[in-house]
Amino acid sequence: MDLKNAKIMSGIGVVLSMTGHFGIIGVILLLIGVYRISEIIKDKRIFNYILWPEIIGYVLLASVILGKGILISQSVTGYSFSFGISGFSAYLLLLGIIAIMIIPIIYEIKAYTLLGDYFGNDYFYKSAKFLKWGLILSVILVGFLLIFLADIFKIIGYFTLPDEYRVIREEEWRVKNY
Repeated sequence: MDLKNAKIMSGIGVVLSMTGHFGIIGVILLLIGVYRISEIIKDKRIFNYILWPEIIGYVLLASVILGKGILISQSVTGYSFSFGISGFSAYLLLLGIIAIMIIPIIYEIKAYTLLGDYFGNDYFYKSAKFLKWGLILSVILVGFLLIFLADIFKIIGYFTLPDEYRVIREEEWRVKNY
């Protein structure tokens, strides 16, 4: 598989992973595409840095579902179910989600910075910056919007990759990004 197919597969994978219905298919396409890109570049760190956030993300999803289930089951009174979560419990759940998000987002920042370094693609750098600031600002809920914007920059970055990989010299990269 050449870079042209890998970039399309990765871009479609990010688009599908953003949707709730086809998320797992998108993650699989993203992982296959990034694996091919990392083979072409000959740097397996990129694939590993993308793989671990996805694994930890699904662990996070399972823990949120279990955590919410525990909170709901604690609020059962008699035959009637009360789905209300107290404000303090919800805030603790949010802080737990943010705490678990730290490691995957750090790995994603590393991966997209490496992709930006190898291809000289500014969209991957922007995605890494939006991920970093999204993680920092997620405590006040604005960060989740920034993480969404980072996903959009990932999509643009994948679809604007060149069809063939060529090594960019450091001097050429500095001139281009000056």
